Amino acid sequence: MEVVKRMQPSEIKVEAIEYEGKPRIDVRLWVFAKELQKMIPTRRGLSIRLDQLEAVRSQMVAAERALKDAA
Repeated sequence: MEVVKRMQPSEIKVEAIEYEGKPRIDVRLWVFAKELQKMIPTRRGLSIRLDQLEAVRSQMVAAERALKDAA
């Protein structure tokens, strides 16, 4: 795994969106675009269908537990 240090501010946004007429949860990295003077979304992220949400949530909780147990 490579760690890349970023000089510009960044944040992860979680938003309810609609894609191709269907609701999704979008989890995306946003960075500050100096030339535009505003935060913009990157391609780094994921879009979760509602039928996938429970499985993703369960896996996130399991990963969190594993990290806490390892600490």
